[in-house]
Amino acid sequence: MPIALYSQGDIRYEEKGNGEPLILIHGVGLDHTMWEKYVEMLSTQFRVIVYDTLGHGGSEHPPGPYTLSQFVEQLTALMDYLHINKSHIVGFSMGGMVAQAFELTYTDRVSTLTIMNAVANRTEEQRNAVLARVEEVKKIGPIATIEPAIQRWFSHHFIVNHDEIINNIRTRLKTNNPPSYLAAYSLFATADKELWPKLHNILSPTLIITGEHDRGSNPEMAKQMNEKIRCSEVVIVPNMKHMLPVEDATNVSKLIRLFIEKQTVHSE
Repeated sequence: MPIALYSQGDIRYEEKGNGEPLILIHGVGLDHTMWEKYVEMLSTQFRVIVYDTLGHGGSEHPPGPYTLSQFVEQLTALMDYLHINKSHIVGFSMGGMVAQAFELTYTDRVSTLTIMNAVANRTEEQRNAVLARVEEVKKIGPIATIEPAIQRWFSHHFIVNHDEIINNIRTRLKTNNPPSYLAAYSLFATADKELWPKLHNILSPTLIITGEHDRGSNPEMAKQMNEKIRCSEVVIVPNMKHMLPVEDATNVSKLIRLFIEKQTVHSE
């Protein structure tokens, strides 16, 4: 897997295909491999780039605490390294917050924005719940949070019928660097508070997607983002939980492709 170099260290990335660049950003505790099916399905039309974000996988693991601006700097450096001036940006969960922060910093470098299963404007109860998980990670490490996460993220039917995918996710979570994971998860717990007052400044055409039964990044949050972001539309996918992009990759990749195509038609 190739490595891009920048001032803060290594960025592990993968790319495939030609056409307009399309960059996908994974969620906290995961890595670029969550997008494997998307690389195959979308690279027939786009130059698809996936990478490990700061503190994840094979990319640099600086000491915490982390800030959104560090993740924005990393994405900017990757685009510069690959000589990409402008790209379609897709972000899942925490990657969705990184994508928002990038657009707010570099609007002219974003062709379209897709925010997938991302939190926004948490209530006090919702924030306390995620902060309690942060405290649990601090006290006993990330391993104890894995099985509850699997249950929150995936439908029971998918867990029962897709052992290999579920075990790959478990392995990824188990092999995270504990200090890096804690730093990233701590940022995940609070970053929506930083982003929420700025969302009305997002100007790129934006697709907001979440699952009907996603408790953490719920449909109400998606609808609130849709109200704040002027050039946006929202899709709530029936029967899906947080790991919508993994459970329903074929449908979600189609939604992304059709949204991008629609913006291209509108701009002609």
